[in-house]
Order: sequence, then structure tokens, then C-alpha cells
Amino acid sequence: MSFFLIVSGEDSGDVIGEELVKTVAEQGFEAVGTGGTNMQSAGLKPVANFEDMAVNGFFDVLKKLPKLFFIKKNLQKKLKDENCKALICIDYPGMNLPLMKLAKKINKPVFYVAPPQIWAWKKNRGRHFKGVNVWVFFEFEKNIYESFGANVSLVRHPCLDNTKICDAFKDKVLFLPGSRLGQLKRNLSRYISIAKDVENAVFVASRKELFDFLNKKLRGKFSVILKERKMSFKGAKAAFCTPGTAVLEAFTADVPTTAIAVIDPLTFIIGKLFLKTKYLTLPNIILDKEVVPEYIYL
Repeated sequence: MSFFLIVSGEDSGDVIGEELVKTVAEQGFEAVGTGGTNMQSAGLKPVANFEDMAVNGFFDVLKKLPKLFFIKKNLQKKLKDENCKALICIDYPGMNLPLMKLAKKINKPVFYVAPPQIWAWKKNRGRHFKGVNVWVFFEFEKNIYESFGANVSLVRHPCLDNTKICDAFKDKVLFLPGSRLGQLKRNLSRYISIAKDVENAVFVASRKELFDFLNKKLRGKFSVILKERKMSFKGAKAAFCTPGTAVLEAFTADVPTTAIAVIDPLTFIIGKLFLKTKYLTLPNIILDKEVVPEYIYL
């Protein structure tokens, strides 16, 4: 059967990819590729363990390099399959940029949702998007990608549709130490040190693996909540998050938000050399001022 290859490698991409998988099925194609529980529940046929792809920082990538290399080879094989009719990339540029280049080489259509943040660093990557169908969430991204010759569409960010109010969040201070296990492990002690001096502190996990890990490590000292799809942070007193989608979700839910991250030294050095923005979080970048305090530690 003909299929679309859809590649996501992190939780935010899994949320975005859910509707894409449904759309592909409605058009009479199978959805094959990588994605988490949301995409798989929508009908994605996985070809790799999604947990193996959840990395953050260069040190995490180095540790998982053999597994990532194996996944990449498998995805390249699927892309070359004559039954593969198109490639849909969702964020995750380390894997998706090489796949996009291969797809263009073998003349298969490419759709890229939430493409790399070339406005932040490695702007030269923009040249690879000439003629590619790109879907972005913000006007400033649209203008940048159009300047490189991409076919750009502006779409609504899924986090703006999070409308399911969670009573367990009401009047609580939320702690979101990371959506990847390696990232969470680096951040956890810093987040605990803040949470122990806060009333009504609650830790939030984006998927079951992280939920189980937090419960084991926190040993009942703090409540842990597994965040469901479309669950809004609205009503929370405050939120401490790692830079990423969680910050945007909390900020757009009118929750006072602070970004905190502990990063590995290699990522810090490379970021210092190549990062082209004053800020790390999207609310600050979009508004060009610090509306979300950012604290980065080694």
C-alpha cells in the first residue's frame, strides 16, 4: 500500500503530527515513520522506538549516536521505497534535514512542519528549503523562509488550541523539568531545590516514561501529573519550564512563567559560538523583550 513517511522525534512534534497522520489516512494513504503515543493512536505505523529519539543537547546525541544512526538508515530505506509517495518532516532537524535532502534528490515531495530555527543559528540551512513546502507558526518565520525560496504557509500553533482545563493545575505552581529523559535528569535537582520552598508545587510529565521516572525519583514528596493532549495550564499560579513548547503553552495560558535549564558544557560552548538571538524562549523572541525570565546553568 502507498504511504507517507512522517518523521517526528520529540513530544511537541508528536502533538503536531497527530492531525497530520489523520489527514494522510483520510486521503487513502498509510502513515509510516516515527512518533509517540499521539501519532500512533491516530494510526501511525512506527518503524523505530520513539524514546530512542528524544535527545537534548550535543552530549545526549553523542550517547545515542549508534541508535540514531540505525534509525536514520531505516528511514532512508523507507523513503526510497517505491510505495513511499512523500516525506513529512516535523521539527527534529538533525534527522529530518538529511532525509529532506535525500527526498529532493530522488524527486519525492517534501512537506516540512516547524522547520529549523534558522533565525536563531545556522542560517545557511535555509538554502536547502528552496522549493520545499514549509508550514510555520509565526509571521517572522514565514518571511525568513520565503526569502530562501520556500513555499511557506502560516498555520495555527497546536498549543493555542489547548482548551481542556485541568482542575489539578488550579492554583498550583507547575514544574516542567524537560520532555526528554536526559534533559529531565540534568534539570531535576535544580527544579527540586526551587520546589521545596514553594507551596502547592506539582511536577508535570509529558509522557508515561517521564511520569514513572519522576514518581520514582520524587518518592511522594511532590505530586506528579501526566499532561494529556490539549490540556491547558490555565488556572495555574506559576510555571517553571525548560525553554521550548512548554514555555509557550504556559505563557499563552496567561500563567506567569520562568524558563530554567541546566545544559551540558559542549552545548553551552556551541551555543555561545553560533546562537544569533538574545533570547531562548519564543515569547521573548517574538516580542523582542524579556517577558519570560530565562536562567541557564552549567
